[in-house]
Amino acid sequence: MVTPRPLKLRSQLAQAGKELVAARAPVARVWVDSGVFHLDTPFDYWVPERLSAIALAGVRVQVEFGSSVHEGLILERCESSPNAGKLKNLLGVLSIHPVATPETIELFRLVARRWAGAPYDIIRSAIPPRVASVDKEEFLKPAEPEEKPLLNTSAQVIPKALLSRWVRAFWSMPACQRSSQILAALVISRAEFGQVLLVVPDERNLLAVERELLHLVSADRIARLDGHNSRSDRYRDFLRVTKGVADIAIGLRGAIFTPLSEEATIIVIGESSQLLYEPRTPGWNVRDVALMRATQSEVNLIFAGFSPSLEIGRLIDMGWLSMVSSQQRRSVIAAPQMQGELLPSKAFDVVRKALKDGPILFLVPRKGYGNAVLCKKCRNVATCNCGGRLQQSGAGRSPQCVLCLADFPLWRCNWCQSDEIYIAARGIDRFVEEIGRSFPNVAVINSSGEHIVDSISRQSALVVATPGSEPDVEGGYGAVMLLEGIRFFGHSELRSAERAREQFFQSASLVSANGRIFLAIDPTHPIVGALTRWNPAPMVRKELQERAEVALPPYYRFITIELNSKEASSLKAGLLQAQREARISELVRINGPHEKSNEKSSISLSAPLAQAEGLVDFLHELQRRRNLSKKNLLVMRVDPYSLS
Repeated sequence: MVTPRPLKLRSQLAQAGKELVAARAPVARVWVDSGVFHLDTPFDYWVPERLSAIALAGVRVQVEFGSSVHEGLILERCESSPNAGKLKNLLGVLSIHPVATPETIELFRLVARRWAGAPYDIIRSAIPPRVASVDKEEFLKPAEPEEKPLLNTSAQVIPKALLSRWVRAFWSMPACQRSSQILAALVISRAEFGQVLLVVPDERNLLAVERELLHLVSADRIARLDGHNSRSDRYRDFLRVTKGVADIAIGLRGAIFTPLSEEATIIVIGESSQLLYEPRTPGWNVRDVALMRATQSEVNLIFAGFSPSLEIGRLIDMGWLSMVSSQQRRSVIAAPQMQGELLPSKAFDVVRKALKDGPILFLVPRKGYGNAVLCKKCRNVATCNCGGRLQQSGAGRSPQCVLCLADFPLWRCNWCQSDEIYIAARGIDRFVEEIGRSFPNVAVINSSGEHIVDSISRQSALVVATPGSEPDVEGGYGAVMLLEGIRFFGHSELRSAERAREQFFQSASLVSANGRIFLAIDPTHPIVGALTRWNPAPMVRKELQERAEVALPPYYRFITIELNSKEASSLKAGLLQAQREARISELVRINGPHEKSNEKSSISLSAPLAQAEGLVDFLHELQRRRNLSKKNLLVMRVDPYSLS
């Protein structure tokens, strides 16, 4: 006997009686979170008189869209609508607090167009989810407390150029062991002119700056805008900044959209970091959004880091941003790895002397143990039957395939039958093992992956870390050893040089005032002179010249498209046809399709900056039409982090 399933009634909207509409500005223009890509334009609704006082621009509302209820954001109130005879009423106001200003609403519109996305894809990243209990709280500006005294002299290193009323600059920060201290001092200095928004790449940096700020100012002045906070705290702090209750905001990627008062200052740290690129569609990045805000409104803008990206370098060359340098002289020694040895002979003397002054930092390129296994006799790469390369996860462990994870406990070379293994691409675990053998009776600390060490005491120790995992130490390291330098700069990715330059400056900044910096690289490499003078500008200018000659970013914009291999050829044919018909510029380069795994292919497009906006508009319209005809949307990235 079949058990009957209980009946379920489909949720429907009851026909509401006619309501009196607002006497003034009775039409609300609303972006609706419909989830349908091609329905990304504003829609008009009548504002009932009962909601007129609270249904303001920037407020989240409930609207009827189709046959269901959706969230929307009011863009503006209008006196009339071209579709006045067909309008529906707003159903309700979700929160009385405006969460967007005219400036940020326009920013959402510009970002959606710039990255060929839908406005609500931006809004979901920019505005925290509502919490009803927080909506009931009062947001009153606290009484002016007695300020805490400065606990350090970091404020003295803030250049005067960054303390003027109006500033647009890149600050090449000085070598310092605690960059969080001078960043906190910069924030406090800029807060004298208005609100300050500090955007950092990760939670570790955020917490470090927050700790320093709490030494200097009352906690009532500070708001945290990051997903690691509780949902209630994040929403509360967002409203505190929006209403001007908090004048200092620190946050991660999504905080860049936070509404700010006039004459506010936006400070972006490490603008080239991958963590400042939004991984979800449409893939905007903090640097370019900050530049758009500075262009459309009166906000100050400071990028701070040790070395600028090429995009920032181009703006400095144009004079749109000023370059604020912190030139110093540092003690730098360089020597190449002649025979593939871990440490050149010159490095041993540097380490032994520096151990008397404190811990030594070794920066290595990658995690793992043996990331490339070769035959020790004939140097052929060890591979699996499936075609994947073999790696070794630890000392005494069997080689393992990186693709199918098959183990090879009795591995032999397919060419010469030797069973001796040579590790060609050392991971940090192998570095720890070899460095420990080279300097016996000295503690070795491994900081990488899921086991990052935040800070260590000032004692003799060997600290081996991957990029971004370097522990803090009071007073700085006795020496910083930058190993396998050519692997940092020789990566196939097009941006590897600028990322390696930033990383070397950042790690080298952790050395003590009298410490030494050692590079395992040819002494003629330009990074050696740049670190010695603590000036990345000559390297940036040279790379810009090279990029201009070969039509690469920042002088061209890149777009990558991923789609099903079956329709890749027809898409390329359509793009070429559009080029012949002058719907996209003849200067646009169309490369591909290139086959990838899982029946996917990719097409890449590049265009000079002057023609890029037209190309993105064309692709945006293509996406709308595909969605309208019920085709799958293209996976598209405009100005992606990786260009390879």
